[in-house]
Amino acid sequence: MTEIKNQITTGIDIVSIRRIRKSSRNPRFCEGIFTKGELAYSMKKRSPPKHLAGRFAAKEACVKALSFAPEAVFGWKDIEVVNDGNGRPAIRLHSGAVDALGGRKIFLSITYSKEAAMAFVAVEQVFI
Repeated sequence: MTEIKNQITTGIDIVSIRRIRKSSRNPRFCEGIFTKGELAYSMKKRSPPKHLAGRFAAKEACVKALSFAPEAVFGWKDIEVVNDGNGRPAIRLHSGAVDALGGRKIFLSITYSKEAAMAFVAVEQVFI
């Protein structure tokens, strides 16, 4: 009988909304970090810096959760925060980040306070 083992790697990050508000005034920052979809979503919101901070925290948390694959090479835009059909945030990976994930499941949660955005990412690994 084959034994199946699950392992979960996690990443967590917290980002100052004020810091992202200042940084987002620089178009090079936004264009270098966020996808067009992430920018469009955030700019439609009442407080765009809040949502940009949540997406930035999610990207950082995802990098930490994918640290089990140090050979993988990917950039900021290879990790995209999207919303599923129910409006929940989810991670969509592109290019080298897809290779790092290798078919594993990825989970994302984002929360906010008045001053900060925090994200938690869990990656499920199954070993047979």
